[in-house]
Amino acid sequence: YTHTRVMSWQAYVDANLIASGMVSAGGIYDLQGNPWAYSAGFAAQVAEVAAVSGHFAAPSGLAATGATVAGIKYMFVRGEENAEIYVKKGATGVCFCRCATCIIVGYHDDKIQPGSCQMTVGKLADFLKESGI
Repeated sequence: YTHTRVMSWQAYVDANLIASGMVSAGGIYDLQGNPWAYSAGFAAQVAEVAAVSGHFAAPSGLAATGATVAGIKYMFVRGEENAEIYVKKGATGVCFCRCATCIIVGYHDDKIQPGSCQMTVGKLADFLKESGI
């Protein structure tokens, strides 16, 4: 992991998510869904991230509706209260990890194992939580 005091949010996305090879695309958003940084071409919308954010208190609420990310509807797979939500469509999926002030979103394509993507997103979330973010 790259630890730098002046690291930009974009650098966290690029170095800790995309460069890992375990996340195809992703970003860091505030709890209202506004982007702090995201990888090129990742088109998750504010309302989409906000909708998932609203379910962190009771993730199973997404079971009925699923989640839409970048206009694509995903099926709810599992969620841990105020921590993590995972949704999938076929062999692709999106992992959402909640920190104190932000949400990290990581998308994986069909070439990446879901667990690898979740672990990578979770590691960055743990680091940010430890930093009080």
